[in-house]
Amino acid sequence: MLGSFFYLCLCLASISVSVFGLKLDDLVVCPPNVGCLRGTYMKGYQVEKFQAFMGIPYALPPLGELRFSNPKVMPKLSGIYNASLAKSDCIQKNYLLPTPIIYGEEDCLYLNVYRPERISKLRLPVMVYIHGGGFFSGSAGPSVTGPEYFMDTGEVIVVTMAYRLGALGFLSTQDANIPGNFGLKDQNLALRWVRNNIAFFGGNPQRVTIFGQSVGGVSTHLHLLSPKSQGLFQAVISMSGTANVPFAVNSKPLEQARKTAEFCQIEGADNLSTAKLARALRNIDVYTLINAGDGLKFWDVDHMTNYRPVIEPVGKEAFLTIHPNKLLAKGGYRKVPWLLGTVPEEGAVRVVNIKENITLREDFNSKFDYLLQELMEWPSEFNAQQLKEKTKILIDEFFGGIHEINDKTVQGFLDLITVRGFKQPLYNAITDYVRSVDTNKYPFYMYSFNYKGPVSYASIYTQANVTGKYGVVHCDDLIYLFRSPILFPDFAKNSTEAKVIKTFVRYFINFAKFGKPQNVPPLSCCTEEILKSRPEGICDYHEFINNKQNTEGFEIRVNDKFPTNRVKIWSNLLEEMKNF
Repeated sequence: MLGSFFYLCLCLASISVSVFGLKLDDLVVCPPNVGCLRGTYMKGYQVEKFQAFMGIPYALPPLGELRFSNPKVMPKLSGIYNASLAKSDCIQKNYLLPTPIIYGEEDCLYLNVYRPERISKLRLPVMVYIHGGGFFSGSAGPSVTGPEYFMDTGEVIVVTMAYRLGALGFLSTQDANIPGNFGLKDQNLALRWVRNNIAFFGGNPQRVTIFGQSVGGVSTHLHLLSPKSQGLFQAVISMSGTANVPFAVNSKPLEQARKTAEFCQIEGADNLSTAKLARALRNIDVYTLINAGDGLKFWDVDHMTNYRPVIEPVGKEAFLTIHPNKLLAKGGYRKVPWLLGTVPEEGAVRVVNIKENITLREDFNSKFDYLLQELMEWPSEFNAQQLKEKTKILIDEFFGGIHEINDKTVQGFLDLITVRGFKQPLYNAITDYVRSVDTNKYPFYMYSFNYKGPVSYASIYTQANVTGKYGVVHCDDLIYLFRSPILFPDFAKNSTEAKVIKTFVRYFINFAKFGKPQNVPPLSCCTEEILKSRPEGICDYHEFINNKQNTEGFEIRVNDKFPTNRVKIWSNLLEEMKNF
């Protein structure tokens, strides 16, 4: 029945017929539960054009009484919906920028579908991207997350989606009044939309790969862990983020919700019932609500990520009811192909601006021990004396005992934030995986993107032009996956960077198509025994690096180097943590 309807829709889209007095063509797609959508053509990077269906509503606008509520399915659209323009980003205050500003809209639950100009008779693999941005910022729009490089291949359909951010996406009273995890539930609903409707765009709903970077990577890993997302995808790519990062879960959401209400000038915020608290917060002006998050910062924009996923009470609509660390330890996740990605200098996302902004650097140095201790997000079980001792160990190891950020210690600071926020969680995620999964049957793969190009996100994190100064930093791999015309100029079409784009995108597409990398040097299977046998390394991974001797200007090689010693220092410092 569904196949017949799918065939009928394709036929209708390929001929000219009259509907509501308008003519349909190949830029109109009519999923039966969505309605008719009119797309547009976009210019490719290497190809002439591809088709784009943008700004498709997948949920009711989360406004008024629907603020702080689980997303509701969008009813069928009437007429022919104009899907030729991207919608605004979800409203946000982007603390990743040197001068954070508020922009975007609260009505933002839209997704974009991109497909090649020539649709294959065979349904194409689908790649659904979840953007990063610390759960407080980010964009699914083509000015930052442009699909051109994927569309150049003509081999996949790409979907990007917006999801609620900051307080709107993750504030919680830890009960049914504001259950929380709205941003993750938005993602889940968008994935359900893809499963139900992507066939009408020529996509294969049984060949869906989710991929994301930073907290988008954290999100993909959480979908792997959540029963709510079971069956919605067949492969996962987690870039620069796993579900066990220190900023993945808020342990005191109700306390945070009350503080937010207090900063919104809600009278008696500490004593209101959660029902009254929810009602009051729903009536607050959205700009006031977002600015209230500044009151949760202990210094400058830190912690960057204050509103986070929460552990919900068990219920039909709950997304996460057990802490990710516990789920990982017991192997509680779907066994699907999994690709993990990282870059060398992940910690630059915070370090660069502190080092390059003299005012910030001097202020940080004036209270160095306190601020460093706060940045580490130690478990609450540790007392003041333990924290002092553990922070001293870190200062000795990473700063050579110097209590200051300067030219000599900045690399140690960068290494510390990289290991704490990214590398140690990544290592632990892999360790838990090989302990609980037969990797001969269910292997995972890993890459490290170490190619250093002429532009870098390092210069986005600060007002200074520091491209190249900090190496390959957090987000730099995105430059070779998505066109971002608002941030970076286009590379020449015959440049080394264009070749890196072609190869890196192909790496992702092959994983989406076959469940493993293809046409690259083979990796040995990772097992617990191999991991234990490499005290200064990790399992084999693919490394993308510069190589001027190579005619291409870069190469992919197999490596196993990893900051394992420093990862283990962190693991030893955290070993007293008994509760998650």
